[in-house]
Amino acid sequence: MNFLIIEDDKNFSDFLSKALSKHGKTFIADNLINAQNLLSSYSFDCAIIDLKLGEEIVGPQIALMAKRKGVGHIIAVTNFENDSELIRLAYENGVDDFVKKSNLKTHFDFFIKKVITGKDLKKNVLRLTKTTYITKDKELINSLEAVCTSYAPMEPIFIGGESGVGKTQLGKCLKSLLGLDGELVELNCAGLNDEIIKSELFGHEKGAFTGADKQTIGKIELANNGILFLDEIGDMPLLTQEKLLKVIEEKEFNRVGGSKKIKSNFLLVTATLKNLEDLVKSGKLRPDFYNRIKGKTIHIKPLRERRDDLKLLIEYFLNIATRSIYLTPQAYEALLNYNWPGNIRELDKMISRLSDMKGGIVKMQDLDPVVRSGHTTLDVISPDGLLTKKQIEFIKETGSVNRLYDALEKEIILHAYKELNGKKIEIVKRYDISRKKLWSFLKENSMEGLQ
Repeated sequence: MNFLIIEDDKNFSDFLSKALSKHGKTFIADNLINAQNLLSSYSFDCAIIDLKLGEEIVGPQIALMAKRKGVGHIIAVTNFENDSELIRLAYENGVDDFVKKSNLKTHFDFFIKKVITGKDLKKNVLRLTKTTYITKDKELINSLEAVCTSYAPMEPIFIGGESGVGKTQLGKCLKSLLGLDGELVELNCAGLNDEIIKSELFGHEKGAFTGADKQTIGKIELANNGILFLDEIGDMPLLTQEKLLKVIEEKEFNRVGGSKKIKSNFLLVTATLKNLEDLVKSGKLRPDFYNRIKGKTIHIKPLRERRDDLKLLIEYFLNIATRSIYLTPQAYEALLNYNWPGNIRELDKMISRLSDMKGGIVKMQDLDPVVRSGHTTLDVISPDGLLTKKQIEFIKETGSVNRLYDALEKEIILHAYKELNGKKIEIVKRYDISRKKLWSFLKENSMEGLQ
């Protein structure tokens, strides 16, 4: 990597040159003319620019030139107290970071690591979204890049989205993206009471409670220098929220039944399909706990809003299936037109089921009825069900579930008649309709002259 240092304080430029030499080659300029010459002669990955050279504030001018020359990352440094106008001007001229010299010295490794890793960040995110978490969604990719370049790398991350969009999978991907040395440790909070979660998170000492016949290391301790991933955080009991809040802030805790303070520098990643704000309003989530876990937010859109991703995911699941299958154009089109209320999880199960079929060619009639009918997510009451809002309205209007059954049966027979060109034997076999019922329906509706 090539680093450009524009600094007229020799002691500070020597410090920077020595510190950067292990990462690449350094070039130093102590005035505007020399800076212009170097920028015209070489390409640079990073420029560290003192905003004031001599008695003149020329740093913003140099920053603008560096940006136009394609310098990857620009850090502006100064000894001044916060000057809002200067800060504004620097950022408008292309500066990426505005830092006091004393802060740059103190946090030098952090800033340089950010420059070095940032150079390959887009490649890493792109590689991830092509191989591990399949997506072309620009908003999601931008969120991942923002999380990875954050100035508070251990600030909690919240992943939101509907059931089945892949929140857990994305949470696991963050470890490699962030380059954390520790492990990713998971806990699903759904259905667990305070005592169980407390023991899982904090661990316990031998004899801490009945049945505690040995010391157990908790998940917080195991996640040191790694990620503590808490799924379904909206189901965490209020008592546990209070205890965990203190641990998030102080990064230390006691095992259950123990008095020794244990430190753990973990990154907290949480996820839920529930709306956090609604949970706060209903009293199921503490406001202070909400403010702490919200941190950096990644929202995953439902599959119905990611049509480009849907095509990629169909191909992905077809490729990893144990047995290869062929989708007819009509079947493939039906999969694209369906809105997948169960999202990626539902798609995965669907492709898996289709690959287990006796025949290797998937036709329209091999798809689930709900997929063939093209119900939208807005129609379906439950992601895993077939009941639609229109059906509920029909029941309310008629006051009878039986009338709905009759109407649906009629629709199914009419659909089968159209699909199979009136072939009665085929209708009976494919739709499992009794001969008596079918013949009776055809007679009532003057449709007897069929094959």
